[in-house]
Amino acid sequence: MKEGKMSDKNYQQIYEEELTVQLKESLEFPDRFFELSVNQRRLVEELVDHGHRAALEDALDTEVLEETAALAGEMGTQLYNFANMIAGHLQPNGAQENIK
Repeated sequence: MKEGKMSDKNYQQIYEEELTVQLKESLEFPDRFFELSVNQRRLVEELVDHGHRAALEDALDTEVLEETAALAGEMGTQLYNFANMIAGHLQPNGAQENIK
């Protein structure tokens, strides 16, 4: 299966479960995915693939991912420092022991 292309089962599920009966009837398309003509099936597959790629590109925006990574790093540092502070208060003699 090439990148960005789903399996026939995914196309079938989307076509049969997500498209309304009214839409299929208005287009004069059959109820079942495998009853579509080759060209109709290719149309459905290309539309689904395009929507899938667009959704991934939106969800995986590199700028958003970079900002998320920076925030996660900052949060990790703060949690590490907080854990060390708590550990220091838990030591019976007050000695500071770093969390590893």
